[in-house]
Amino acid sequence: MRKFPCSEKGQSLVEILIALAVGSIFIIGATSIIIPSLRSNAQANRIQVGAAIGKELLENVRVSSEADWRIIYDLNKGQSNRYHLTTSTSPFAAVAGEETIAVSTTTYTRYFYINNVGRDASGNIISTGGVDDPSTQKITVVYGWQNGTTSSIQTYLTRFMNNAFSQTDWSGGPGQDGPASTVNNQFSTSSQINYSTTTGSIVIQF
Repeated sequence: MRKFPCSEKGQSLVEILIALAVGSIFIIGATSIIIPSLRSNAQANRIQVGAAIGKELLENVRVSSEADWRIIYDLNKGQSNRYHLTTSTSPFAAVAGEETIAVSTTTYTRYFYINNVGRDASGNIISTGGVDDPSTQKITVVYGWQNGTTSSIQTYLTRFMNNAFSQTDWSGGPGQDGPASTVNNQFSTSSQINYSTTTGSIVIQF
């Protein structure tokens, strides 16, 4: 039987240790690349899901306003008044507070709030002041997830089509200047018209 010198045995042991060290370096390097990549993918997925959840709520608010303008118009205004929609009724109903939605292992939150809209003398929307436009509302949807970032999307909704008010009484006469924030029986000005003889009719007098 051949016997290996001690120097050869020591050399083999050193080679094994070097191989293990090199392998460990490769494993650590691969791990340092893979883990951040997985985290980045998970974060990107949360951002996509959160955006979809926010857009869904915004669309539901829009649909609700088309079905019945007062569903959103009668709500308390401002950022501190948070609402979500319950879709178990038709049309949808607004409920105070935030809504939580669990998707996979992440819990998302979403809500919306409403602001009145003012317009300047040219009819343009302005951030503060102006004449209140009761036929336009600013909707802000806020969404996010636990221990994550919070994002928001905004749009303006306008009353139209079946949300228009059908006036059946003009007996209050002239005097309603600017947009009406409540239903009444007045109009802006009059000249050579009869508005009191027949309820709901305005007749031009020559």
